[in-house]
Amino acid sequence: MEREAVYLSSRRYPRFSAKHRALVLLNDEADQLPYHIVQIGKGGLSFRYLGKKLNHAEISKICLYHEDQLIVDSIPVKPVSDYRIRGNLVPVRCGCVRFKKLDNDQMQRLEDFIQSCTVA
Repeated sequence: MEREAVYLSSRRYPRFSAKHRALVLLNDEADQLPYHIVQIGKGGLSFRYLGKKLNHAEISKICLYHEDQLIVDSIPVKPVSDYRIRGNLVPVRCGCVRFKKLDNDQMQRLEDFIQSCTVA
């Protein structure tokens, strides 16, 4: 079965739509709630959240979860964009991060996450 990927000319890798309950936790902060992943690929991901714009200077690493199971820990990232999604009564925002250098174990776990937690 072939996956439907989203390509943009500036992206090196395709992005795939995430399944329900594919989550990202910013900066390994256990007291913070995770956000829903919208799209993910080997180069980065986008996530949606409610409320005020996040301080992207404070985002340096993320963890990927499916439901309550930690899949990939401490991925180094660089924030690239954040914007408000129009047409909602509540302030829904979309944040985007690019992955920095991953070790072999992180890359393998990321590939497994993409295979199991994205829509085919």
